[in-house]
Amino acid sequence: MEVHHHGHHPKKWKEYVTEFLMLFLAVSMGFIAENIREKYTENERSDELMKSFISDVKENQKQLDSIIINNKRLIYYYDSLAFNHSFGTPNPDLKELSEKLDTWVYRFANKKTIFEQMKSSGALRYIRDKDILEAMLRYEESANAAETRSLVEIDQYNNEFRPAIASILPLSFYKYVSDEESTKITKLDSIVHPGRYENYKIYSKAIKYELESTKLSKEQFKALAKAWHFRQERIAVGLRFQILLKEQGSHLLKLIEPKYKD
Repeated sequence: MEVHHHGHHPKKWKEYVTEFLMLFLAVSMGFIAENIREKYTENERSDELMKSFISDVKENQKQLDSIIINNKRLIYYYDSLAFNHSFGTPNPDLKELSEKLDTWVYRFANKKTIFEQMKSSGALRYIRDKDILEAMLRYEESANAAETRSLVEIDQYNNEFRPAIASILPLSFYKYVSDEESTKITKLDSIVHPGRYENYKIYSKAIKYELESTKLSKEQFKALAKAWHFRQERIAVGLRFQILLKEQGSHLLKLIEPKYKD
């Protein structure tokens, strides 16, 4: 049986060029499509992070609103105490002072989880607007400074202010409970301070007597006045940082909210 072999015709060079161009075009289109997909994913992720960042800034703004109002009040309050106890009437009523003394501390805690995530993941490079990026960086720098200043204030409160007044005022000053305060005792108070109010009922007369009969010296009131003064001074320094940060936050939100609306 005779077998016929068909000859293999070599391709023309134009066919090779055509095949190469088609293969090159396919690879290039695939590469371009992948870049477009990655770019789209990056933009989507960037938008999500920026919207979350905006929420963090707004939370900081709410926190600052409350802190600024309260710290302004405390500055005026402690400044008045400093003047009254240093230059005003000697031996003010300790019972009245115990009822009204405001020992609250208002700490600013920077909400920065999203910014730290953007920084560590390299997502900040997706922000093409230089004005927005610079405003964000300045804001976070100021927010960290305000938080640090707040911690310094708490340190001064715990390590200087409280020991200063504790060395002068009698224990009855801290144990005294006014009639008005005794009517506002909650279930949580009883849980946090088990037995305190029961004990107070037993010793209330002795506590009131000691508080009413205690007379501080002029030097002691001068020392208290210094404690009040340095307390308001530390609050005032922190307040400057808080007001500046509040202004920067408002400016930052005006820049980024229109661009990253839902």
